[in-house]
Amino acid sequence: MSKLYIICTILFYSLFIGVKAHAQYAGAKYEKGPYTKMEILQVDNRELSTMVYMAYTTPDADNWNETSSWMNFGDKTFIQVEGSSKQYHMISTINMPINSEAENKYMMFDRRNQRHQFILEFEKIPEGKSFDIIEDVNNPNAFNFYGITYTPTDSNSYVDVDEFIAGYPVKEMGRYVVKGNTVSYVKFKDVVVNITPFLAKQYGKYYNMNICVQNFSKKSILFNPNNIKVEGYNFKVDKTNNTYIPQQVELQLLTYAEYDKIVKRKQSWNNFWVALGEGMAAYGAGQSTSTTTYSGSAYTTGSAHAYGYVGNTYGYANAYGSSYTTTYGQSTTRTYDGAAAYAAQQRANENYANYANSQSQIRQQLGDGYVKMNTVPSGADYSGYFNIKYKKITRMSLEIIIDGEVYPFTF
Repeated sequence: MSKLYIICTILFYSLFIGVKAHAQYAGAKYEKGPYTKMEILQVDNRELSTMVYMAYTTPDADNWNETSSWMNFGDKTFIQVEGSSKQYHMISTINMPINSEAENKYMMFDRRNQRHQFILEFEKIPEGKSFDIIEDVNNPNAFNFYGITYTPTDSNSYVDVDEFIAGYPVKEMGRYVVKGNTVSYVKFKDVVVNITPFLAKQYGKYYNMNICVQNFSKKSILFNPNNIKVEGYNFKVDKTNNTYIPQQVELQLLTYAEYDKIVKRKQSWNNFWVALGEGMAAYGAGQSTSTTTYSGSAYTTGSAHAYGYVGNTYGYANAYGSSYTTTYGQSTTRTYDGAAAYAAQQRANENYANYANSQSQIRQQLGDGYVKMNTVPSGADYSGYFNIKYKKITRMSLEIIIDGEVYPFTF
């Protein structure tokens, strides 16, 4: 056998095996699916997995966001092939967040008539049979697709994954928990904004928002606190149709200068009262008072005699008496110890200086952590916090604009 024949034979079998192991079928259809309109563009049976190429377009209507504001797939999604009870589990997704108990993730749509393309990857399924994609069989609103079919002879060229999703970047929002605190994030392309909200009482009552901006792009970005917008909402029940009507509540986001002014004013009052208290204590330390109690008594006696006639009768009378008197009293002596007063004043001055210094350090630390305009270089991150004056609300909407893109949050 010639060497050329051997090489040609090897190439033939390599190509044949390659086609069988990497079969692409375009134009897949399904009999029944969720209420949203979804396209299944192609099914690729690769060597180790099955990839389902999909696309979705938001409604071309003004109220598109009422039904199509977000999307995700649950981590328990699987494929079930016709005539078999075996489940082929979802391995990963491309350009589509996976939602789980540990991490709540979903992609966000920005506008009506917005198209988004993504890929679901499953354990490899047998070829040539119809199958179902099941997200949650008990939820009629879940992404459950039944009777997915394709024509085995309708083979298509290999789909380049990067090109398939290139024009459809996902804006992803999610939540996860760190030591009992919920962290919310929005990711778009190579920028991630993380926010952890707290209710804080520090020189006032505030919604304290801790933020971290991560820049994984190849260029620097600018974080500008002036590009943060916040709105609050409460909801009124409309009993006529049993719906909730949102009522906007104006919220005030404090700049660094505004919050620092509040801290400075309240610390000044605190310093005044501490200085007054320490001064009065020092003055009192030099004063001493002593009290002396005394008593005295006096004893007196006396008698009286009377003589006279009553008619022709002569007589007399005697009277005797005595008295005992006790007198009590107090005397108070006040003295001033100059040495003790001086020592107390020195201690008061030291206490006040320590307190004022600690207050100054607190103010410095609060100022250092408060967000300010900052350039975030490529591969770096920027962290800080900002305060929103507290008002009783049901929901808060927060938008942060970075490099012209809106990063929306809801709390």
